[in-house]
Order: sequence, then structure tokens, then C-alpha cells
Amino acid sequence: MITVDSWIVLNFFTGFLLVLLYIFQNRTSRLLNGRKFSRILIMTFILLVAETIGKIGELYPERFFFLAKAGYLFIYLLDPWDIVLSFSYVDCWIEGGNRRVRNFFKYMLYIAGIANFLLVLISNIFNLKWFYYFEGFKYYRGPLFVIRGVIVMLMILSVLIYYLFFSSYVVSQYKRMLWYLPIFSIIGGLFQIFFAELDTTYTGIAMGCLILFFYFQSKDVNVDYLTGVLNRRGLDIKMQTAVDSGEDFAAIMMDLDYFKEINDTHGHSAGDKAIMAVAQVLVDIFGGDSIIGRFGGDEFLVIVKSVSEKEIGHKIEIIHDAIKRLREKNKWPELFDISCGYKVYEQSSGLSAKEFQEQIDKLMYDEKQRHHQI
Repeated sequence: MITVDSWIVLNFFTGFLLVLLYIFQNRTSRLLNGRKFSRILIMTFILLVAETIGKIGELYPERFFFLAKAGYLFIYLLDPWDIVLSFSYVDCWIEGGNRRVRNFFKYMLYIAGIANFLLVLISNIFNLKWFYYFEGFKYYRGPLFVIRGVIVMLMILSVLIYYLFFSSYVVSQYKRMLWYLPIFSIIGGLFQIFFAELDTTYTGIAMGCLILFFYFQSKDVNVDYLTGVLNRRGLDIKMQTAVDSGEDFAAIMMDLDYFKEINDTHGHSAGDKAIMAVAQVLVDIFGGDSIIGRFGGDEFLVIVKSVSEKEIGHKIEIIHDAIKRLREKNKWPELFDISCGYKVYEQSSGLSAKEFQEQIDKLMYDEKQRHHQI
């Protein structure tokens, strides 16, 4: 009868879960929170692989001891960055609050991650044995292991404290679910620290991600099911939030020209493909902190922070070039393109979100009329 160590089973299913979550996540959301969620999955998977190859090196030291050294080095160098990525994910849901306090939390976590990386690297280069070391072929925890473990736990707790302070700035429907990631990370980390034989840190993170995905990421009522960007409801919320923020911003309303010809000539599946392709173009070009959504049908809206009309005009030129490449690649109608209306919202104008949206909608419609007269 073949027996398999429990850690092999645990790591295999945790890795399998992370891969599935990454695949499904990329199919359901192209929003900033979705991209940050994917980064957590990628980093956790990398750390899980490092842990696995480290264990293999320990099991077969005569032939694969180098794997043990490489695996543990990667784990000690990178595992605090899983926490930094988790913080970044939680932070992207927060709209408002004291910016100085928010930046303090962010910088402290980044400093802790960088300091850990440098100290672990120095310890290994000069064989100082601060955090871990090998005697013969056996792994031992170093004199500073517990201190490092406490700091890592404090990093996770800081994510919880941060969210506790600023949860009032999160849309009500999202508040409860965001607790799961840091809580499961703490549970997994505690088991890892106090029970050396249990490899539960990454399993805890994976379980938190699983709950977030099935009850949150994949069922977000503000996400357009076809494109993975925001839908009209989500855009309305974000536009109102931008108007209430007290800061100037810019918005671009876009409409696809001659989109109906794709449906009539190539079928509705080709039309869906065009919609999804344009959404991806907008995500690739704007990305970052921009808000991207499908306003309805073949219309899109992008809300951008801290840019001038000149910069927006340059971005739109890039969009036209990208759509031209798509048009040639897919043999879509020659006139298929995009009409845009854009404007910088100035807080001094006193315009409501609806009034501002109507202005950029009219600008877009005027350009569309010009395109159809060509």
C-alpha cells in the first residue's frame, strides 16, 4: 500500500485551487480589484511551489539538497509580499479617508517587505543563520525566526486594523466579505508558526481567496458579465464617488462606430468578441487606478484621475491605433472605430454627476455624427 505524506496532498490541492481561481478570475473580471486579486494568487502559488521544492530537497538531500536551499530562500525572501499584495487588494476597495494615514500603512508595509528581503539576503550571503539554516541536511530555525514571525503576523494584523479604520469608506455590499482574506491569513500563519509540521500559511490565504471569489469577485453585481469591466450600475456609483471626492478628474464616453455591421455581417458572437476586445484594449491602455466600464450596449465610460485633456487626447489616439489593428486582424468593417467625448471635471463647476455625464455624452454624440458624415 502506497502512503503519501499529508503535506504533499495539502500542497497539491492548494496549488490546484490557486490555478483554478486564477483561470476563473481572469474570465470574470478585468477591473483593478480583479488584477490585484490575481497577483495574490500568483504570489501565493510561487511561494507554494518554493515550499514544495524545499520539502523535496529535504526528503532527498543526497541528490536534491540544492532544492531545499533554493525553496527556503524564496519563501523567506518573498512571503511578506503576499501580505503587501493583500493590503493593496483591500486598499483598492476604499474610496476616501485620510490619505496621510492610508499612505502611512502602505509605506510601513512596503518598508517591512523590503527590510525582510535585504536582511534574509544578507543572512544567506554571509551565512549568519539569523532566520534559518541547515546543519548537514537538516533544516533549523534561527535565533531571529520567532521575531520575524511576529513581525509577519503584525503585518497581517495591520491589514485588519487598516480595514477596520477605513471600512466605512467601502460600499456597503462589499464590507463584510473583505474580512475573510486577512482573517484566514492570520489563522494559517499562526498554525505555521506554532506547529512546525503543519504547512498551512498558503492554504489559509488560498481559502480566503476562495471565499472572496465565490461570494464576492464572481458575483459582483457591479461587473458586466460579458467584458469583466464595470456595468452601468457600477459606473454610476464610481462617477458619484468621483464627484464627491473633492478632486478634479476626467471622464471619456465612447461609442463604437458601425458596430451593427459586425453583427449583420459576422453574427452576434463576432459582435460579442468585438465588445470584449475593445474592453481589453481600454484595460491595457488605461489600467492603473482608472475606472473602466461598459455603459450599455456598445458604449464605454472611462474615469481617469489627475490627467489633462491633452493626455486624454493622446490616449484616444492609442485606442484608435489598437482598434485599427483589431479591425485588420478580424476583417471587421473598414469604418469600424470608436467615437469619444471627453472632459475634465472641475469641482468648482458644481455640476452633478448626472449633468457631467450628460455633457460628455453629448460631446461623444457630436463626434459620432461627424464620423457618420465622412
